[in-house]
Amino acid sequence: MKTSTVKEITKVNEWDWPHGKVFYINMKMENWDTISLGKKTEDAFKVWDSISWEDYSDASWKIKQREVKENPFKWGMNSQANCKSAKIGMAIKVAFDLVYKEKGLDAAKDLTKQILFFATELEWEDTPSC
Repeated sequence: MKTSTVKEITKVNEWDWPHGKVFYINMKMENWDTISLGKKTEDAFKVWDSISWEDYSDASWKIKQREVKENPFKWGMNSQANCKSAKIGMAIKVAFDLVYKEKGLDAAKDLTKQILFFATELEWEDTPSC
């Protein structure tokens, strides 16, 4: 993945596809790369916009680019709340699997309720951080 700033927009090609128009915007980047990205609007990029992209090859082995955006739904496992939730989830999964095999579904459900009760009461301070 590369990230750079748009230095110049050199050309905009319009293509009509069955699903609508696509504008392929050719740009010179500040890092000296020349890229072409397809967008639904002609003015999707402006000079000085910061863009992240990756190179890939299509079916005919032609090198192309596609924009890469940060996933807004990414799990924030670095927060303490998510770390605690992950530990609780792992404990429940392991315990449930073990008890379910030995004693059945009702016993596994009871154990899960107990783990949730105690896990929410504990601070988990003695466990290493994530």
